[in-house]
Amino acid sequence: MRIVIVGNGPASASAIEAFRRVDADSEIVVLSREEFPTYAPNCMENVIRGDISEEALFYKGGYSFYERHKVDFRPNKEVVSVDNKRKVVLIRGGEEIYYDKCLLAAGAYAFVPPIQGVELSGVTTAKDLYDARRIRDWVLLGRIRSVVIVGAGPIGVEDAETFKHMGLEVHVVEFFDRALPRMLDKFMADRYLKPLEEEGINFYLNHQVVAIHGEDGWVEAVEIRPNGTDKSKFIKADMVILSTGVRPRTNLVADTDIKIHINEVTGRVVGGVLVNEYQQTSDPDVYAAGDICSGLDAWGNWRWIALFPTAQQSGAIAGFNMAGLKVRNPGLVDYNAVKTRVVTAGSGGVFEDAEESFTFEWEGKLVKVFLKEGNVCGYQFVGVEKKRGINSRNLFTRSKSVRGWADKVLADRGLGLESSGVLFHHFIKFKDRKIQDNVLKAIKNGMLRPLGNPALEVPIF
Repeated sequence: MRIVIVGNGPASASAIEAFRRVDADSEIVVLSREEFPTYAPNCMENVIRGDISEEALFYKGGYSFYERHKVDFRPNKEVVSVDNKRKVVLIRGGEEIYYDKCLLAAGAYAFVPPIQGVELSGVTTAKDLYDARRIRDWVLLGRIRSVVIVGAGPIGVEDAETFKHMGLEVHVVEFFDRALPRMLDKFMADRYLKPLEEEGINFYLNHQVVAIHGEDGWVEAVEIRPNGTDKSKFIKADMVILSTGVRPRTNLVADTDIKIHINEVTGRVVGGVLVNEYQQTSDPDVYAAGDICSGLDAWGNWRWIALFPTAQQSGAIAGFNMAGLKVRNPGLVDYNAVKTRVVTAGSGGVFEDAEESFTFEWEGKLVKVFLKEGNVCGYQFVGVEKKRGINSRNLFTRSKSVRGWADKVLADRGLGLESSGVLFHHFIKFKDRKIQDNVLKAIKNGMLRPLGNPALEVPIF
């Protein structure tokens, strides 16, 4: 049997590991549009700063990963479409590769809004390793003094803090009335934003970018306007980072009968390739995992969730099932956190249509829990981390080359994803039962489990 995996990110790597635990002999072909082995996509700001080791970035072990798992890894092979009737994938340039089973794990691409001037040099996204290395080169060359970041989502605010630590003047323009608009409500976002502003990062909320201006082909300024007005102001910029979201690579199935996530009421596309609990698309021989697909989340909602934990989980489920098992996905996880160091924030679940909420303090964080029909449907947290010692086990921190601003970055390192994982796995236990007084008391007292690993769960009552 031949397995063809389109994509080379976390979903792909997890699928390979799961498949090989069951099937040691079938052929696995991995097609990647990039030249690199699997890398950590949530560490691009670390690449820009230069504070991540090769071992940490290429977290599966680099090219040896494919050797250990007997994988035919083919870099620089961009798949442009899938022909599921003929069971082949088509590569740019005309090459076709047949499959018995195919996994779509091509992820998402950075959305570039139709703004005048986006074609100027110095304007870039910050989504992949090519982007991160290019940005770092520009900064190290000394030509960047002021940067404008368009979008205050997780990547936008992480990059903002990174550039501030690197000595740049930083401006962030956000269309909505708050930072992290998909993660936090206004109250929580305001608390999160204050420490970043005190660090000297300039935020322009409720603003939109009208145009990007430059001379001799390189960006020089960004024109912005407050929403609802026609009064422009200009921000000097030597570099512009477009952090305006991502879109799933559903173009791969555009000419097929494979279903994608559509709102049945409006008919509008609202997500990626649609999969069932076994990560199968509407074609049972074509699977999908990671940022390219939509599935049922742990709260029972059909969602498109472009996050690292989701990609790893769905990839493993797909791998087991392509190998012949019948493993159901218990629900996509959607806990997320930003890796800013002066303040941490995270969220999970859904909260837009919550009926009520309550807050409590836990480990120096303000936690807000959202309820619908008496059940937990989501949570958010924001808090200033206490000073923490440097982890002596980290390869980078042991390096004698850590000097200057890098020491400051390491000294005020903030945690986030760990906290969000603990909260998510705790609250998921209550998603299908009413919140009684004793449960409320336990939550408000911070009686959360110490680890985000379900295998180590200890009941709190």
